[in-house]
Amino acid sequence: MDVAVALPADFSEPISPELVLVSPPEVARAARSLLAARSPAPRVAVTEREFGAIELTAVWFFSVAATLGPLLLYLFASRTS
Repeated sequence: MDVAVALPADFSEPISPELVLVSPPEVARAARSLLAARSPAPRVAVTEREFGAIELTAVWFFSVAATLGPLLLYLFASRTS
């Protein structure tokens, strides 16, 4: 079975580059001709933010509380029963 591929001439929607990768050769050729020739958007560098003393103290406090809290509750519950 031979199927001819015809894409509409007024195809105004953007075509995904993934469509070209997963399509049969005839469809890929037609889709490739409709892809935009422009370059991708420029990448913006994101700088890493270092944590200050307040943030690190908060992390330390919650880590200790999450570790010791259940232990203290267990010890308290075991002594009362």
